[in-house]
Amino acid sequence: MKKTISYLTIVLFLVLCILPSAGMLILGESGAAANEILSAAPRLHDRDGRFNPQVLNDTADYIADRFALRQQFVTAWAKLHTALFHSSAEDQILLGENDWLFYTATLDDYAGQHLRAEELDRIVENLSAAQRYVESQSKQFLFTVAPNKNSLYPEYMASRYTAAHEQSNIRLLEPRLQEAGIHYVDLFSLYEGEPVRYYETDSHWTAQGAAMAADRLLAAMDRSGGYAAGPFAENGTHPGDLYEMLYPAAEDPETQIDYAGELNYTTRSDPKGGEAITIESGRSGANGSLLCWRDSFGIALYPYLADSFGHALFSRSAAYDFTRFDLQDYDVVLIEIVERNLPQLAADCVIFPTD
Repeated sequence: MKKTISYLTIVLFLVLCILPSAGMLILGESGAAANEILSAAPRLHDRDGRFNPQVLNDTADYIADRFALRQQFVTAWAKLHTALFHSSAEDQILLGENDWLFYTATLDDYAGQHLRAEELDRIVENLSAAQRYVESQSKQFLFTVAPNKNSLYPEYMASRYTAAHEQSNIRLLEPRLQEAGIHYVDLFSLYEGEPVRYYETDSHWTAQGAAMAADRLLAAMDRSGGYAAGPFAENGTHPGDLYEMLYPAAEDPETQIDYAGELNYTTRSDPKGGEAITIESGRSGANGSLLCWRDSFGIALYPYLADSFGHALFSRSAAYDFTRFDLQDYDVVLIEIVERNLPQLAADCVIFPTD
């Protein structure tokens, strides 16, 4: 009897070890979840035709990323980890109150672990140089920062994290921006006293939150907005980026809210709903032109801005390269960046023509 149990245990162990890889032949390969980047397929030879000594390691990485039911296993472990330890199994995600999720990269701002004074000064220098160049071309320059979710809704962060947002990078940067005369559009005060305008399981604002930001930006450009007044409508479930990273095989728990009003802009370069690196738009009957550098917060933001200009170009490039564009083609230049990425502005990220 003991031998039978031992044999069955060994067989069960071997089946569990083989099943995920063998299952690839029956169930197919598991795909990527959220923003996950999977390992490339292994190659026996490199591009020069030489034998690849890492082919076995590459094969192991390929199978580890794609074995059958991988996302289901990851989701089951994450659910168990959350239930047992009340914390996230994914190191990029923080588990908050009432099932709220936050991006770990925002924790430094939340805790007041800020940039050094010389780094803040470097940000101001870069933005000042950009503004001087734009205004030397007789164009309008604006800079804005999309708030981290926990900067607006600290009550949903786990109590073990101490809030010190008054010492965050943006709070230290704002007086420097004002002193330097940089045309900064404050979006943080916009949401005070308002209902929640960010998704609970996503790091970004909702369509309503983006509309509010668009209206404030358009007002700073002396243009009409009114998008925040709606209408807005429920449209299925929302695939929260943080939720997909943590529970890739689970059903999305939140309701998608979309703008249900009329947007008349057109674009031929936006096949994935705002994910493209460069998006060019136009609207018949509208005047003015916009050049906007934006990040992932621009996915929900840009449709309102595109609808407000006759011509607009939105770039998701990490560098603000003015050599790529003729400013004579644009009336307004806008730089939008999320709060957690402010340190990037301390690098040499602005490029100007040499002439």
